[in-house]
Amino acid sequence: MIKAGEAKKIHIAIIGRKNVGKSLLINSIANIEPSHRTTSDLISRKVQLVSGSPEIVIDFAIIDDESDFDKNKKNTMIDVVSTAALALLVLDARTELSQSEVRVITFLQKIKLPFLVAVNKIEFGVSSNLLIELEALEITHFEISCKESAGIESLRKKLIQMLQN
Repeated sequence: MIKAGEAKKIHIAIIGRKNVGKSLLINSIANIEPSHRTTSDLISRKVQLVSGSPEIVIDFAIIDDESDFDKNKKNTMIDVVSTAALALLVLDARTELSQSEVRVITFLQKIKLPFLVAVNKIEFGVSSNLLIELEALEITHFEISCKESAGIESLRKKLIQMLQN
């Protein structure tokens, strides 16, 4: 969790299902050597996107199975998002939006938190249904591949631009 005295630093809430590439995306954006691990719990990690300003990137996985998306994890996600300057929702390009992802998008829109959507794993193709769903929700997204470093730089530039505003 965020420690006392860190509240004035910039926070980015990284949100997504298990295995969508949240940690790899953080590593790619911050030019950090990747660690090959799967995470489903809250992780706080300091990275520097803008020179001279340490940010805390918060990595949180949405549980795919609604029965696993218990009240504590939901409350933790709400706490994390409420401290963030912006959120980055990471989706798997091969899938359609889950109910949890739609709820997160609706929540972010409701609280008016600036957010971006990164559609990762485009090297495997992109679900046309996912693109239709994002368009219906009027969501601008970035199609990326962390594995192939495609689209990362434009996403990174947009994140920096949003953080500087």
